[in-house]
Parts: sequence; structure tokens; C-alpha cells
Amino acid sequence: MSATADHEQEPCPASDAAQRVLLICPSPRLVRAAVAAGFAVRILTDTPLPTDGTIPPGVPVDLVDLTDEAALTEAITVSVRAHGTQRLLALAGTAELPAVAGTAARLGVTPNPADAARLLGEPAAMRALLNGSRHSYVPAARARTAQELPAAVEEIGGPVTVRSLDSGAGRAAAGEPAGERAYLVEQYLEGPEYGVVTLTADGMHRVLGVVALHGAWHPGCHLFPAPLAERDEAEARAIVTELLDLAGYEFGYAYTVVVLTADGPRVVRSRSGFPDEPLASLIEVATGFSADEELVQALAGKPVSAPTADRYAAVATYRLPAGRLLSVSGLEAVTELPGVHRVHFPYESGDDIPGDGHSSEGYVMLSADSPQDAAGTVAAVGSLLRAEISRRPDRA
Repeated sequence: MSATADHEQEPCPASDAAQRVLLICPSPRLVRAAVAAGFAVRILTDTPLPTDGTIPPGVPVDLVDLTDEAALTEAITVSVRAHGTQRLLALAGTAELPAVAGTAARLGVTPNPADAARLLGEPAAMRALLNGSRHSYVPAARARTAQELPAAVEEIGGPVTVRSLDSGAGRAAAGEPAGERAYLVEQYLEGPEYGVVTLTADGMHRVLGVVALHGAWHPGCHLFPAPLAERDEAEARAIVTELLDLAGYEFGYAYTVVVLTADGPRVVRSRSGFPDEPLASLIEVATGFSADEELVQALAGKPVSAPTADRYAAVATYRLPAGRLLSVSGLEAVTELPGVHRVHFPYESGDDIPGDGHSSEGYVMLSADSPQDAAGTVAAVGSLLRAEISRRPDRA
């Protein structure tokens, strides 16, 4: 159900008026940056925004059920036709929603084609794009149902990766039966993983940086900038920008994960948008780069340039085993280590820890002058942090 109740016509802004922008599910920081840059902002979201002053006063907010395609389409249409919206930015994964992408493209308030975000984020569509180009080829087969899965695995042979495909526009386009779960079976890619962050404006892709993910630098840790050989980094950048070109991506952030195999880099997954926390803060810690402010500057037509790191930033992540947390020690000592910026521990004594692979991870964010210094701080964190957990008895 849409809470957009006001359908009265508002005059479209004159050419010298502030550009009217609709932000879908934005962060308060992005809203403040857009208002500060002179944009006339309107917000469309499914969650009431905080009333503590983090959102500038006077910014209109419309509530809508993001799962209701008809209501979402109507809300965007009203924003454009009744309120004069000229540009739309879809955040927090909403760019892939068919009602958002299709309506924005139809009304001409986004430079991205309707399928651009889906072609990046939907694994089978992304793989088809790249395999068609032959520059990041990975043997793959699609199983339309669970019954077809063994045959697809046999077709690829050897170690494989199996990805579950969500139902939606991509499955309908492939002519797959409704209500069935489909799968993408790919050759397993062995090698370290790297995350490539890009910002595209007017179809020009700028690589903002490359993050060494877990296994590429230190177990359970991420490091920015990644200590990559020049040739490996150049090839990873080239593959990522080619994918963005193939998808027709014209504006916005994208985050793409690349595996550096013995045969060169291969893309394993991608999506529109900036990476989630804690990776989102790595570039800012190392360079001072503000993702929200830079996105607004790109929207205003100002040149996009890659930030320069004056230090390394690292995130040490950890996940506690299932059970009940009895006590934790060392948190205060960790916060006092040189270079530590943030300690995120999502549990308190007495909390049950699910251990189901979906519980919130803890992490420590730090900066250092070199990868070696960062590794030393990571080791110190591991020696200081101690958690006592009452393990659950095995269930029959």
C-alpha cells in the first residue's frame, strides 16, 4: 500500500530551479549531502525515517510497500508527473526491483536501461553476458528445477559452485516454471578474491579501488588498497569495466568480486550499489573518500576521480559459534590499540548466538602504514579478544 496521498499537480521546476531528485531508501547521510548540494530532495521508502534531526527538515517522505509492484510503480509515477522529479536514485538494493528499474527508465528519470542492474546482480544473466564476450569465460549450466541439478553438475564436471536463483523477471524471461527454484552451476574458481568498487557517470567507469578480501591477504580479514601486482590489477579492472559496458550501466556505484585464478581474473558476482559495511568504510578510512558526497557530485555533473590512499585500512571479521554468550573480555583493550577506528561486537552477555550463517558478524576496523603493520594489529586483536560460550547440546 502506498502512503503517497497527495496527487495534486505541482508545477515542474524552471530550468534555473533546483533539480528535483527522488531518493529510494537512502541513508540519512546521502539525504543531507543531496540537500547541501542544492538538490530538491524527495524520499520514497518502506520504513519511517528517524525524527531526531538526521534528516533535514522539510524533505517530503512517501511510504510505500516495496513488495507491492503496483503501489511502487504508482508512487514513482506520481513523484515524476505530479511533483516534477527529474532524476531517480535507487539505493539499498532497490535498483534491481523491476517496478523501480522499469518505471524509472520508462519515465526517463534514470540513464540506466531497465535491465542494467538486473544484468549485473542476477548470477545467470551476468554469466551469460561475460561468457558471450569470452573475456571472463567460466563454464556454466542452468538447472530449471532441483531435478535437473544432477545433470547440470555432471555437464560441468569437476568441482562446481551451485548458486540458487531467485524467482523473478530473470526466470520468467528464461521460460522457467513458476514456483520452482532454479540453479546456476558453474566451474569452481580457485584463487584469492578481490572486491572492485566503481563509480560510473555518463557511461564512464572509474575504479575507486580494489579490496583484498578474505583469503587474499589475511584469514578472516579485508585490506584496502589491495597489494596486487600491477598486471593483475589492470586485468581485474578491465574485466569489471567490460561487464559494466555489457550491462549498459550508465550511472551509479557497482561492486564486483573477482577471483584471481591461474588463468587470470574471473568475475564471480556483481551488483549495483556501494559495498555494505564494514567494507563500505574501508575506502573512507584509507582515503577520506565519502561515498554519499561523491555520488551527489557525480549526479550534479562534476568529474569523478579515484581517491588516493595515504594509508592502509583493514577489517578483521569474526563469527562466534552457536551457543549462549557467557562473557566477553578484551573489548576495551582492543579499542585502545594503535590505529583502531571501530570495534563492532553485536552481542552482550546472555545473548543466544544463532550460528546459522546469518547472524551478525563482529569486526574491528583499523588503519596502518603498511600491510605488515596492519597484520600485527590483527594478531594483537586476536590475542586480546576472548569470548566464553556455553555450547548447545547436539540435537537429534
